[in-house]
Amino acid sequence: MRFRVSVFREAQHAIKRLRPIIAVAALLLVVGSASAQSSDTFPGTIPDTFRLRLGGTYAWFNTNVTFQENITPGGPIGSGVNLEDVLGVPASTAGFDGRGSWNFAGRFFFDFGYSEYTRSATKGLSQDFTFGDSTYTIGASVAASMKSQLPYADFRYGIIKSDSTQFGVSLGVAYPILEAQASASAGVIGPDGPVIGQSVTRTAKIETPVPLLGLTFDQKLSDQLSVGGFVDGIFAPVHPYVGSIFFVDAHVDWFATRNLGFGAAFDYTKFHIKKEETNTYVAFAYSYYGPRVYVTLSF
Repeated sequence: MRFRVSVFREAQHAIKRLRPIIAVAALLLVVGSASAQSSDTFPGTIPDTFRLRLGGTYAWFNTNVTFQENITPGGPIGSGVNLEDVLGVPASTAGFDGRGSWNFAGRFFFDFGYSEYTRSATKGLSQDFTFGDSTYTIGASVAASMKSQLPYADFRYGIIKSDSTQFGVSLGVAYPILEAQASASAGVIGPDGPVIGQSVTRTAKIETPVPLLGLTFDQKLSDQLSVGGFVDGIFAPVHPYVGSIFFVDAHVDWFATRNLGFGAAFDYTKFHIKKEETNTYVAFAYSYYGPRVYVTLSF
């Protein structure tokens, strides 16, 4: 019973957050349908010189962060802390997602995108955990947050490029920015012992360029309807960073007019990036997945 209530409340929360996006999409759908109905037939081929997709997502997360400072050379590294289970950071939330492509020369495209999620919570601890050079102890009220941003850009070459089918390979770069923070005003043990009378905030952050290799596919089913997807990712050390990024997308697009369309997709993204310096270790094992809805402008 409690599980059903929890799922129902989570669904209500998701709908509430996505309400502005749904309202805009519904309005544009009405306008687009009216415009389409004003013509006897659908007005020709959809242009694809430039496309911009703006929308929102609702994602479910799994976040494990390891952050240690003042490490003894050769000393042990802890297993980290799960932000959702230990710190109560919401396991799901809505976020922004924008993407675009420019077919600037024949089979050559320039693709770009940006997504962002922010989550936060305050919870009384049921177990100790180490973050930075401090240990947050059982019973401490800890305010925790997690923010991720993923801008990326790549150049794509269309191996197959026809009116109905496109298949290409891409080479580019992503710049993930991952930031986790923990703060408490009591129940914290610092490197010199218990901290009294002041708030202790520690922030783990990773931001680094990551090269990307990808495959993209799109298939037109009719003048107005198409399906497609892409896979992007690579494992590459960029000292002092080591790690990987991987994201996959499957989508369907429907155009109400030549220049206005609507789409739905399912996305999965996974990061495993660590940073090792002389006396500091930061690692994020971070993934999320969920549906995305968007409006497409095509010219």
